[in-house]
Amino acid sequence: MKVSKEWLDQFIPLDVSKHELSETITRSGIEVDDIIDYTEAVKDVVVGYVKECDKHPDADKLNVTKVDIGDDTVQIVCGAPNIQADTYVIVAKVGGEIPGLKLRKAKLRGVESEGMICSLEELGIPKDLSPKEFEDGIFIFTETDNITPGQNALDALYLNDYVLEYDLTPNRKDALSMIGSAYEARALFGGEVTEPDQSFNETSDTSLLSVSIDDTESVQYYGARIVKNVTIKPSPLWMQIRLIKAGIRPINNVVDISNYVLLEFGQPIHMFDYDKIGSTKIVTRYAKNGEKMTTLDGKERELLDTDIVVTNGKEPVALAGVMGGDFSEVKNDTKNVVIESALFDSVSIRKTASRLNLRSEASQRFEKGVSHVFVLKALNRAAHLLEKYADGEVEAQLLSDGTLNLEDTIIHTSVSFLNKRLGLELSSKEVKDILEHLGIKAEGDDELTCYIPSRRDDLKIQEDISEEVARIYGYDNIPSTLPKYSKITPGQLTDAQVKTRSMRELLMSNGFSQAINYALTSEENIGKFTTLNEGLKLNMPMSEMHSVLRTSLIPHLVDNAVYNKNRMQERIELFEIGNIFKTNGQTELPDEIQKLAVLSTGKVNDTKWLNTSHEPDFYHIKGIIEAIFTEFNLLKDVRFEATTDYEELHPGRSAHIYLNNVNVGIIGELHPTYSKQHDLGQTTVAEIDLEHVLDKSESIIYEPIVKFPSISRDVALEVPRDVTSQSIIDLIWSLRPNYLVEVYPFDVYEGEHIDNDKKSIALHLIYQNKEDTLKDSDVKEAYEPVLERFEEEGFTIRE
Repeated sequence: MKVSKEWLDQFIPLDVSKHELSETITRSGIEVDDIIDYTEAVKDVVVGYVKECDKHPDADKLNVTKVDIGDDTVQIVCGAPNIQADTYVIVAKVGGEIPGLKLRKAKLRGVESEGMICSLEELGIPKDLSPKEFEDGIFIFTETDNITPGQNALDALYLNDYVLEYDLTPNRKDALSMIGSAYEARALFGGEVTEPDQSFNETSDTSLLSVSIDDTESVQYYGARIVKNVTIKPSPLWMQIRLIKAGIRPINNVVDISNYVLLEFGQPIHMFDYDKIGSTKIVTRYAKNGEKMTTLDGKERELLDTDIVVTNGKEPVALAGVMGGDFSEVKNDTKNVVIESALFDSVSIRKTASRLNLRSEASQRFEKGVSHVFVLKALNRAAHLLEKYADGEVEAQLLSDGTLNLEDTIIHTSVSFLNKRLGLELSSKEVKDILEHLGIKAEGDDELTCYIPSRRDDLKIQEDISEEVARIYGYDNIPSTLPKYSKITPGQLTDAQVKTRSMRELLMSNGFSQAINYALTSEENIGKFTTLNEGLKLNMPMSEMHSVLRTSLIPHLVDNAVYNKNRMQERIELFEIGNIFKTNGQTELPDEIQKLAVLSTGKVNDTKWLNTSHEPDFYHIKGIIEAIFTEFNLLKDVRFEATTDYEELHPGRSAHIYLNNVNVGIIGELHPTYSKQHDLGQTTVAEIDLEHVLDKSESIIYEPIVKFPSISRDVALEVPRDVTSQSIIDLIWSLRPNYLVEVYPFDVYEGEHIDNDKKSIALHLIYQNKEDTLKDSDVKEAYEPVLERFEEEGFTIRE
């Protein structure tokens, strides 16, 4: 619903800014979607009088005009086909503005032009809403009373105005009219609503027309008036512009009046050409299955027995509440008019409009149900306007059948109920004042009897009354309190959620992207990268690829890597945090175990300017896993132990991950055969049991940086090939050497000058005294027992 402020002021004058009006209405429950301000981009646009109009000397489609703009007469070159002398037009002066354009002096084909003669479209009116006669040209004032050259054109056009566009909820059908919007404004700002004039002079009844309803289920009430000797002509400018601002195109005075009254009261009315009805009867009924009629749009419609039709006693002349018939349409030769105002069954109208795709302003209102109180008011208002602006003569008789229920609905409630419901402490007087502003009469002290007018028949129960009180009192004025009888705890992340987010951020900061895969996989992937060799199968899987609950996250990450490599991604580093499922048999629910899996393939540490990069190896992914354990202060309790348990992993470059001697995961490079099957290069993966890791995690205890220098020693050992670096490091730590703070391997060698069953491992040992400067003698005392133990183990110390 588009509500013009200029039009609204005719019902209830409001001295408020557009932003205050919009904000107050929105906060009361009707959302204002948009404000269309016709003055926003318009400056120095006036009424001009065209004194002369001559052809351009060098352009067939241009005219040179002399235009009186009040304080001056200017020359303007105009290309509109309908420009002519002795007319009043819209002129944008030099220095003025219209939407999207600032006017300057110009030369058109060598002729100076000082300004621009405008169409309505150039003032921001959509072309499809402009009167058809001005659709392809400039706008010419047809009413010259009170029009003077130099006058503000927006004032003359009733466009010194703004329009509020309501986004109405289905229950607020009362605001689908100007009078309903006025009552809403009254409730918010006070004042009194003035209803439009519905008076007319009655003439004698000479027609023989009768009205009857065949089925009161389809039509509760049908009213009509006959207006004779109407003159078809354009409607007054103010009416045309108000219709345009509401989004309706003006046609002629009779059609425009029917649309205008619909917007005023929210009650659709229809105009028939009395002489073309074809009988002296109007009968409403349900259509017959297969019955046909041609609607105003020229299309033949096949009807169902759920459609309501208005007939001449024999054949349909209108599809009730939706669209009129073509042969009873008001045209330029129409002399006598029948005005229809009725109450049609809303469900039937909705079904018909939806089935035939004939949604209109009228059907929209009938679908929601119209107010009984406005049926006759709209009918009389239309008669008044036809008399005044179409020179019509209104016959005295009101033709009608059916009944109108004009009694107020009664709702019983209490002030105590409303206060308890809203958390307020309003007095009885305050509540009744609010309801009075809404046009609802309330009687009683604490116990209230509320009389609901027909226009607000959306109010049914006392909870509806509480909602009305709340929105008019102001939602922002309702105090915020915690629930009285419940224990409230502040919301926060669990410890596991905090740690999981920390882990996610660490991985992403190292260049990894998070993947999220289905928990379902194919039977082929069950048992890979895990000792779980059975998965829980679905009875009715979506596909073979999604038929079993997964037992490892790695197979999906491999699929993700293949997908990205096929799309020219050179570096692929992914991780996933999710559940795997340990089956307890095919008839029992499985155990869910949260895991973290990481994968790295392609180019890592790629330095474009040095043209250097390398494929990820075991130690690359090991560094990532160690960073995670470091984050949770667990690295000191972690060890890696070589394994050949998984045929998908390289037998010499894979390991179990132990935390406090508990196996919590695997790490390694993909087996070359497995990589080749998936068209991948060297690829590393790891998977760890998150539940165990997070449960054992500790806070990091920070220590001051040691200010004393360290001393290092390097040693190379020749050892059997089956001896691991970790076992040697564990051996060193088992001696508890003084001042030793770190041990790590920096070289492993196999080949020339080493026996085939041996290898060389070089270790770097760092000693440091945190409280004093370390001496060489101290290091020697701690280092020599290590060398002696190496000799005892049969290791050869290489020079």
